[in-house]
Amino acid sequence: MDYWLGPHGLRCPPERRFLPLSRDWGSASSMASRPSGSTEDTPDRIALFIAYSSRLTLSNRAYIEALKEAGFAVVYINNERTDPDAAAALQFLCWRAYDHQNIGRDFGGFRDGVLLLHQEGHLDRCRVLCIANDSMQFIPGRNAQALIAALKAFVASEKQALFSHISHQIQTHYQSYFQVLKPEIFRSRAFLQFWTNYTPLSHRGHCIYNGEIALSQDVYRRFGAVDTLYTSDKLQEALESHFRDEGGVPAEEVFRLMPSPARTSQRRKIGYSLQQLMLQSDQHERLSGAQLYSIADLIENGNPSHIAAFLYPFYLHCPFVKHDLCTAGSYTMAQAISLFREVVKQSLPSGDVEPYVEEFRDLMYRRGVPLSYNNRLREAAIKGITGTFIYPSTYE
Repeated sequence: MDYWLGPHGLRCPPERRFLPLSRDWGSASSMASRPSGSTEDTPDRIALFIAYSSRLTLSNRAYIEALKEAGFAVVYINNERTDPDAAAALQFLCWRAYDHQNIGRDFGGFRDGVLLLHQEGHLDRCRVLCIANDSMQFIPGRNAQALIAALKAFVASEKQALFSHISHQIQTHYQSYFQVLKPEIFRSRAFLQFWTNYTPLSHRGHCIYNGEIALSQDVYRRFGAVDTLYTSDKLQEALESHFRDEGGVPAEEVFRLMPSPARTSQRRKIGYSLQQLMLQSDQHERLSGAQLYSIADLIENGNPSHIAAFLYPFYLHCPFVKHDLCTAGSYTMAQAISLFREVVKQSLPSGDVEPYVEEFRDLMYRRGVPLSYNNRLREAAIKGITGTFIYPSTYE
């Protein structure tokens, strides 16, 4: 209804949904009216960062600082209303920062940000475009530095695109919360046409099917020179390397980082791969080479940002942990908070980790678990909360 009938929806030009957080940046509509050959400096690397928070969280600050260290000028687009203190801090961190009418969730912000940069001519002049959102809790320290190194290596490479995660659910697609693109893609007709035609509706299912999946199918999968940072094969290689001197990978050590099998057991849907992990874990045994493939089997047949939510940060130095681990029923709050503390300590061994843990804990309790939405069916449907986590069976 917001899009079809609201004042900031269908009949509103994208640039009018922006409110600059500093007078120095001018209004988005006035910036968009500049000719394509404007003499305004265009950064070599631009990052669109879509946020949903009135304050500047520790996670978002660390994320933006990592993007800056990797050479990106950040365009901060907040689908909330930014507090004055946060707005002042953002002036020193970002190239530009805007409040944005929340039409279409993060994909609505992606769309308007891309179209604004295109109208201003920046997409014709910059060399790298990053598109990211704050649906992931960012881990500072070693994990952040690993991402910075990966970004710098990508910029210097012949690759055309870099993604954080790939999912094979529904259709093979790159998950949308972290994408880095070269001009061959972001100046392509397919890319610009996708965003011009995209209808920004505030429904999670629409964003997944008509946004994330369609973007991969219609645009990204047309290009072959792409890379994904965190994958099942890279995890297997890291596990084998990490435990090489111990005669195999301890099943218990791996399994404790994965979602609970309780609901899957309760519904008697335990597949072969999950059974292998459970048996070896219960007996405190190490996984054989063949059994180790069970981890990849589960990741590739489910949502990798949930099944490998902590495997990737621990063993691939991924700095991202999804915000919806508990609302989706993948992890209990106690497990998610405990593992998050552990991985932040590993990434930031000499720093004060508790502020980051407290922020993550507050977020988990504020969002709740599937039971929290039993009497809020409409909200649950919009957010895509349809039930609790079940481990997948291969090809089922």
